[in-house]
Amino acid sequence: MSTIAPLRTRTSAYGALVFMSLVSVLPLIWVWLTSLRNSQDIAEDPLGLPWPPDFSSYTRAWTEARFGDYLLNSVIVAVGTVLLITIVAVPAAYALATLRLPFSTPVFVLFLVGLMIPIWSIVIPLFFQLRDLGLVNTRTGAILIEAALGLPFGIFLLRAFLREMPNELLEAARMDGAGHIKTMLYIVVPLARPALYTLFVFQFMWSWNELVIPLFFLQDDAVRTLPIGLTFFQGRFTSDTAVLAAGTTMAALPVLVVYLIFNRQFVNGLTAGATK
Repeated sequence: MSTIAPLRTRTSAYGALVFMSLVSVLPLIWVWLTSLRNSQDIAEDPLGLPWPPDFSSYTRAWTEARFGDYLLNSVIVAVGTVLLITIVAVPAAYALATLRLPFSTPVFVLFLVGLMIPIWSIVIPLFFQLRDLGLVNTRTGAILIEAALGLPFGIFLLRAFLREMPNELLEAARMDGAGHIKTMLYIVVPLARPALYTLFVFQFMWSWNELVIPLFFLQDDAVRTLPIGLTFFQGRFTSDTAVLAAGTTMAALPVLVVYLIFNRQFVNGLTAGATK
């Protein structure tokens, strides 16, 4: 009996995981298979298999719907947001986690308040501020806003990781004559790579799927990102299910690739310090 009970528990757990995986993956597979068919075949048999595969929907989505422009804009905004958050969050987290600064705890709490403010409550004053600065309908403006909104989470994540680092390493670096900048660049940053990878994946996925900021601040078709482009794309090609499925597949592919590349580092960053 002592052996059967754990076996049943593991079987139930694995069965639940398999079921949830199928529930999550099967719709994505159906969209991908639909993108390889034409609209007539889809109308006749929505669940049929694409044979022979038809890739013309991807060509139409890329050319007729300006999907390439939307994709480029999303890459620029997402990568720029992640880089700006990292550049600002690393020294801020280093100072809050390792230096004995006055009012460091209230300052950290003030950063955490940024996690509680919904974007809808500040979007109107932000719009007027960016309009006065001439940054509406510019990718730079979208990067600045998304970086400002993602910075509190970046500081929170990195500070929690850096507080688990042994103080002996930092003290040894200081005894060797290294200043705070050298200590941060040559000691802290290499050791904090798991947390930085986690931050990169989180912020990239959030920026890539962000809808509110591009909706208000990127109104020109030349600078629209994929989430906004897909809304117009859906309205234009509502009757062409294959083209719409092709656009959705291409929109999800970059996020999937980023996660697969940084999957191991992402998990290590989430679990770092869990057993300390």
